[in-house]
Amino acid sequence: MKLVYFLVFIIISCDSRNSEYFPSNLGSKWIYSVKVKSSYTGKINEKRVMILNAEKKNRGKIIELSRLYSDGSYYTYEIDKKKKILTRSSVILTFNEGIIEPVKKTIYPDLSFKQKEWIVKEQLFLVKGFQPPLLNVKPRSQFDMNYKIIKNHNRFNLNGVIYKNCKEILGKGITNFIGDTRSGPIEVEILNTEFLCEGVGIVKQVRYENTNASAFGNMSLTKELISFK
Repeated sequence: MKLVYFLVFIIISCDSRNSEYFPSNLGSKWIYSVKVKSSYTGKINEKRVMILNAEKKNRGKIIELSRLYSDGSYYTYEIDKKKKILTRSSVILTFNEGIIEPVKKTIYPDLSFKQKEWIVKEQLFLVKGFQPPLLNVKPRSQFDMNYKIIKNHNRFNLNGVIYKNCKEILGKGITNFIGDTRSGPIEVEILNTEFLCEGVGIVKQVRYENTNASAFGNMSLTKELISFK
């Protein structure tokens, strides 16, 4: 269930010509395949996630857009049409694991992507312990994720579907946590790659949370768009 919250960065929307990477039409719906893999177990857990533009309000220069996730969670964003800034304003979760990172924060400081680099406060989502006494330990460390646009794609092929005018965005972060007071801090390197395409939003995402501890190993998430309408 917590993975639905992690998909907060999947598709954020707005109406301006420079922001067609973020469709905000009421009723727009995305369905994704999400696969999570552990290097420790070698297993892949797969699920599908649906995201729906459920409510939209215009307040002058601000668009208030609410997204409903398939687990019942509800996220609300504010899109500043003049400054072209996207912020997350509120979150209602339907599962027990809360948000450690700030609920209210800027997601994209420049929806036209003239700003090529930016920083977002995030938290660990994938790391999990697999050996006693760290079995099922789920750290929630906060860290600064450094994002930048590394490539523009005129065409991007995903499973035979061609998407046009896409941006490849790379995020890097590093943090540590104490899993066991006897073992000291455990370092985690976070890498996140997203392909953001005009008129659709995020079509593919690959995220790694890699540790230097055998009890945790490396975790990865691969998300791919199945359908959008």
